[in-house]
Amino acid sequence: MKIIKNLQTNKGFTLVEVLMAIGLFMTLIISLVSASHLSTKASQTAYWRVKATVLARETLEQVLAVRANNFGTLKEGTFHPSLVEGEWLLVDGIETIEERFERRVEIYRVQRELSCGGERVCPIVESGGVVDPVTFRAKVFVTWQEGKDDQEINLESLLTFWR
Repeated sequence: MKIIKNLQTNKGFTLVEVLMAIGLFMTLIISLVSASHLSTKASQTAYWRVKATVLARETLEQVLAVRANNFGTLKEGTFHPSLVEGEWLLVDGIETIEERFERRVEIYRVQRELSCGGERVCPIVESGGVVDPVTFRAKVFVTWQEGKDDQEINLESLLTFWR
């Protein structure tokens, strides 16, 4: 009975209890701050990736507009699209956008197998074929720096002469 009476009369916390509570509270706060930081970083990474993907898709659409307007102007090389007097053109070099992204379009000739085996159009080959005069391969690259890491989005399409 005396022990129970002593427990009832001791009001307040001991130093050990206070230190344990502070330790648990600090652990909780550090965990929440870390989770918040990771969430913010992931959100920012997703934002830049989406923006780069939209830019790459727009670039590919601009290349397709060049093909549609004047297929004869296409040639091999590294370019970026530019709107000149209401018409999309491919200009030599790489373009920097918003001081963050770099975009370029690489255009290559396509080779096809020599023998089609009865097919109307011969399959495309990487090498050892004959150059197709009416087909190009366009690769769009959008790059940016995120922290110390280089990031890249790329898209690819065949450009053919058809109407």
